[in-house]
Amino acid sequence: MKLKLYETIARYLLGIIYLFGAVDGFLSIFFGIYITGNPAECSFLGILKHTLFFWAFMKSIQLIGAISLLSNYKPALGVALLTPISSVLCLFYFFVLNWYYALTVVAVLNLVLLRAYWPSYRALFADYPMRAPKQA
Repeated sequence: MKLKLYETIARYLLGIIYLFGAVDGFLSIFFGIYITGNPAECSFLGILKHTLFFWAFMKSIQLIGAISLLSNYKPALGVALLTPISSVLCLFYFFVLNWYYALTVVAVLNLVLLRAYWPSYRALFADYPMRAPKQA
């Protein structure tokens, strides 16, 4: 599969964004270092960080997806793993933080990559009619 230059740039940018998020999450989990700041405990992000099992799971998925995109090893899988996180992140940017530029960047990068790797996902959405087996 031959990718265009803007698709390759989108892959690297989205990989860098999620790698930074994963590193920030693991630093806060293991060392108590907050690169992006320590959120208030009563905020959505603060509550999410204090549910340690989910925070570690989400950051692990981000790390796997980022490494997949940056190393170009099964990048369609990396995009598939990161798309639900991107969706929630975009909603968070829109409703809570009102960071419309960040929302636009993440959404556009993810949409470009979804379109680029669509042939890999096409089989998931193929129409397979459910038929009962023929009886003899």
